[in-house]
Amino acid sequence: MDATILNVTVNSLATHVGVIDDGRPDHGDVARTRLLNIQLGILQSKPRNEQTRIYHEFAAKYLPALAEKYRANSGPLNSSMKLLNVITYTPYFVRFARTPAGQGLAALQAKRTAQAVSEISNMGADEVGEIGQFLATLLLLQGTAGVDASDKSALVPKLKQWKRTYAGRLASDTSERCLALLMDDPSMRPMMQHVKKMLEDCLQKCGGPNCERTQQTSGDELMQCARCKSAVYCGSDHQKNAWPLHKATCFAPSF
Repeated sequence: MDATILNVTVNSLATHVGVIDDGRPDHGDVARTRLLNIQLGILQSKPRNEQTRIYHEFAAKYLPALAEKYRANSGPLNSSMKLLNVITYTPYFVRFARTPAGQGLAALQAKRTAQAVSEISNMGADEVGEIGQFLATLLLLQGTAGVDASDKSALVPKLKQWKRTYAGRLASDTSERCLALLMDDPSMRPMMQHVKKMLEDCLQKCGGPNCERTQQTSGDELMQCARCKSAVYCGSDHQKNAWPLHKATCFAPSF
């Protein structure tokens, strides 16, 4: 194994996914996915704070380029989708999903999944779970309004099948989440809303220690971190108090 593959950096991830030109136009997505899987596996063995720093910095720096790469790719599971999936929890992704460049990702992934249901049924449980996890997060953040009725009709019976087939596995759990969102299941609605709130709190609730405010004490909107634009505060005191923890994941975004 090339020793450089063991050194996981923001730029190495960008290179393996094809966001940075590595001078290998013949390097197809299968090869990129293999190298990316190795690097993600290595990164997941690192301390949590190191993983978090790299994922946040990557999201800040390369999200628009990665999303463009994803749109240009095909199928429900590819190298760009895999990397997008692992950074969906970052505040950078949550904010990006609201921008014009981020719009339509949920509908696109729903379409690609619907068009490949037969292929997905022949995949392993881990791959099915990964596809479902990405789709569920996108549907949660962007809603289902953009999903074609025909795609929904193709997905619902297959999601029910995967939920049964992979009982006790991530694939079953993510299939259930996708079903709940596509069908607006009232029994699952409170849980889905809670998860959505957890993802979006970074942009809607003061990031100060133990602060629950959603506006400044003056009544004005929360003040935004001028550097990362992905953290908000009720005042300068709470921003200063939060800085020792926030600085590790505070990066100037490219969007």
